[in-house]
Amino acid sequence: MRVTEAPDLSSTRPRLGASRCVVRSLRAGDDDAVRALFRDTICLGRPLPFEVPEWDAYESLCLDWYLGAGRDDAGVLVDGGAITGYTLVCTDAASYRRWQRERAANFSGRVARRMVAGRLDSDASRFLRLRLKDGWDMWRNAIVAPLPAHAHINVACTSRATVNGRLLADHVDQRCRLAGLPGWFGEMNSVAGRRIRALERLGGTIVHRAPNHTLTWLLGQPVERLTVARWVPAPSLPAPSLPVATSQREVDHGIDPATVVA
Repeated sequence: MRVTEAPDLSSTRPRLGASRCVVRSLRAGDDDAVRALFRDTICLGRPLPFEVPEWDAYESLCLDWYLGAGRDDAGVLVDGGAITGYTLVCTDAASYRRWQRERAANFSGRVARRMVAGRLDSDASRFLRLRLKDGWDMWRNAIVAPLPAHAHINVACTSRATVNGRLLADHVDQRCRLAGLPGWFGEMNSVAGRRIRALERLGGTIVHRAPNHTLTWLLGQPVERLTVARWVPAPSLPAPSLPVATSQREVDHGIDPATVVA
């Protein structure tokens, strides 16, 4: 159940001196910047070094639900007016699963037809074949979702300071609180053995590991897909108010006015 009254999430600012970036909600006109950043960072911070004929369909599969039905929960990292990061958030898992099943089947069919027809160059063919393999492995070996919400966080290489990742994670936390959800999970690709401490500093717990065959091939070294869970921290509570004494005698003797019977 969503909370009907919510704080203004249009801008989340870091502490003074911590970062020059801010996180705000996704606005009309931001979609092109999100798509460009997705393309430019698809290969662990770099674009693909070749063209893929079915790229538009692949990009649509990865982004369209979050920029459509889920856009109210999305946020972008802004640095000097430019979007340098984003988080795509899902707080309605049932809606996402329905959409994703249909689109994934459509994408797989399109790729299979192209590959059978032999109309792909070797790099594009291998990329799509490995993406299908990774998708199949994720479905076949799927783990139970550790938490009800999920999110994708992506940041340009120029903005990959830990504080900016924390700002985006804080945005996801806020969206989960508004939806009444206890936490969220995400999948992060990482060269095997790296980024563990950074994840811990962000309050994440690795709950599953699996090889990413596509990125392993592209980078020429083992890359893992890490499933990371983050429980939403409890909001800070104000200090309890103390009873106000109504007379000097009560101040002197520590008498609680609420217990005084006239």
